[in-house]
Amino acid sequence: MKTCKTEQVERLGEVRLVERITKQFSANANANEQVVTAGAGEDDCAVLDLDEAKAKANYNSKYLVVTTDTLQESTHFPAGISPFQIGWSAVAVNLSDIAAMGARPFAFTLALGVPAETETVFVDEVVQGVKKCASAYNTAVVGGDTTRSKEVVLTGTCLGFADRPVRRAGAEVGDLVCVTGSLGNAALGQKIVEREVAEGEKGEEEGAGKGKKEGEEVELKVPKKVEEAAKKALFQPVPRVKEGVVLADSGLVTSMIDISDGLALSLAALAKSSKVGFEIYEEKVPVAAAGDLAKLDLRLRRELAFYYGGDYELLFTLRASGGAEAGRAEAGARGNAELLRRLQREVKMSVVGRVVPAEEGLYFKREDGTKEEVKIKGYQHF
Repeated sequence: MKTCKTEQVERLGEVRLVERITKQFSANANANEQVVTAGAGEDDCAVLDLDEAKAKANYNSKYLVVTTDTLQESTHFPAGISPFQIGWSAVAVNLSDIAAMGARPFAFTLALGVPAETETVFVDEVVQGVKKCASAYNTAVVGGDTTRSKEVVLTGTCLGFADRPVRRAGAEVGDLVCVTGSLGNAALGQKIVEREVAEGEKGEEEGAGKGKKEGEEVELKVPKKVEEAAKKALFQPVPRVKEGVVLADSGLVTSMIDISDGLALSLAALAKSSKVGFEIYEEKVPVAAAGDLAKLDLRLRRELAFYYGGDYELLFTLRASGGAEAGRAEAGARGNAELLRRLQREVKMSVVGRVVPAEEGLYFKREDGTKEEVKIKGYQHF
């Protein structure tokens, strides 16, 4: 994965590489610089002033939340992703976990592994992506590590504060099931990228005289603006940090998780932790570019929204103040109407179902009243 010919990190050496990286972070410290007593490259550990961090956030937080995520070239990098976007994504995936707890991020560390022949300009652009994403969410990059590896690997760790962290356990029968934003954007982006790669390979084969194989033409045709938006969602995900904080502060959210592994797996995780089931109104799930792709068949809609992952939206349950019985969820929603309207003004969200007893399982309920079990599958490493 190269950009242009420059000095290789092997020739630069580890000490100079670390100096080069830390200089880029210190050249434009973000708004959280006051919390860093000792930062990247200055000592054996970063030293953070937690009182200063809380004061800056104007937030008397009781809990520190910590998360770690790894991105690996052969597993996570779609064709066409830039070094900048790789760096951005390494931060964004961690911020998404912080968002799912309803927490405010404030510090980030990065461990970077690259092959010896990697060019320094590649590392520079990765660092710029890390810095840009961290700065956008008021998060200080306070340290990390570098090492030689067979492929590019980034492991990020993010710290955040939460006054009342929202857990996966907490959903109750009768709660509303909601999601932020729209789903399937990254999946659509991946399909577009795969199509572009296939078209490139096909062109090479035809140029070599191999011709086109019968029956292999299956195209996904979408408007150009939709293609661009979908690929950006894949390459440069947006963590819902602000939304997570607003939802947690409302006091109405009973459980929450990010949808990085697909809606189906995320629903299953919430169901397991909360010991409940879910009734999902499939027609109300906001699917990527639905207006432009109105003719999507059911199979493709499900694949995009439920089974692919990479959306980094939030799935959460919302207290319905009508009691625990499933049949009273609608009444509860009306009882919370003003609070729900306020949330919807601050957060782009959709109500997509309700919490049911665990023995009912996880199922789609259609407008005609029929039900179908939701298959539990999605993005998994093993």
